[in-house]
Amino acid sequence: MNATIYRMSASAERNEGLTQKYQRLLRQSELSKSVKPGDLVAVKMHFGEPGNGRYLRPIFAVLLVDYLKELGARPFVTDTAVLYKSPRGNAFDYLQAARRNGFTPEVLGCPLIISGGLRDRSIKVKVENPLRLEEVGVSSDIYEADALISLAHATLHLQFPIGAALKNVGMGCVDVETKLAMHDSRGTSPRHLALQEATTDGARVILNRFNGKFYGINLLLDVTPDCDCFDKTDLPVVPDLGILAGSEVIALDRATYDLITTAPGYPGSKLEGSPGMTPGGDKVRPIYPKIDSDEYFKICDRARIGSSLYEFITL
Repeated sequence: MNATIYRMSASAERNEGLTQKYQRLLRQSELSKSVKPGDLVAVKMHFGEPGNGRYLRPIFAVLLVDYLKELGARPFVTDTAVLYKSPRGNAFDYLQAARRNGFTPEVLGCPLIISGGLRDRSIKVKVENPLRLEEVGVSSDIYEADALISLAHATLHLQFPIGAALKNVGMGCVDVETKLAMHDSRGTSPRHLALQEATTDGARVILNRFNGKFYGINLLLDVTPDCDCFDKTDLPVVPDLGILAGSEVIALDRATYDLITTAPGYPGSKLEGSPGMTPGGDKVRPIYPKIDSDEYFKICDRARIGSSLYEFITL
């Protein structure tokens, strides 16, 4: 059965700009089915590495929080600490980095929480029939929420065809110990396939925790060749393509990948001079020759966390 993916373009139309259309997408999609009045809702997103200039603008979190509060929910916006040396490497410093990039409780209209707190607390969960990891540490504040909304900035990635909903959930919702285990995973050639398998194990644990209480939003805006963890920013690889929303992670990311592939390349980007500049041309291989997109989506299918088949409802 095809998953329903709600789609809106980035262009202004019918007297609506991007943010007005985004608010309409929130209301007309099935997001409200995942949230009940009184629910503590974790809005998981990336606040941007200091120095990066193309992370998601705070307004997209603000409007989502406004809508969740209209539904009677109690949202908080959250992310987790990273494993490498960075201003985002612990909760204390990450809060300062988030503030510098425009994310504060006053702006968001709700609490901003670095999940796991100062000591990176987590709940250890065994993985059934794992592809790579036997256990995943789910960051505590995210685990204790009643519902989870992934608000993801779609980009290309050094070790994945795209960084979007699955990575935002599978790696972004776990503790540093689990992130390290993911990056240390071995047993495949090339090695990054083991990391992809480990990340889908993380996603499976998270999605099982929020069965029926998860919704994903992918923003295909400023689709850069690197993720927002980089402290510098390059040109996007394609023009702004809009926003997608759905409850099925794999279908949501597959639809995101397909739209990026069918788009023309962005003039002056890293795709310049390659077949990726042509609509339908591979956008990943010219930049990351070792990344096999087909293999990645086969791993997603093996993880059994949802189908990659989808159909669009265009709003």
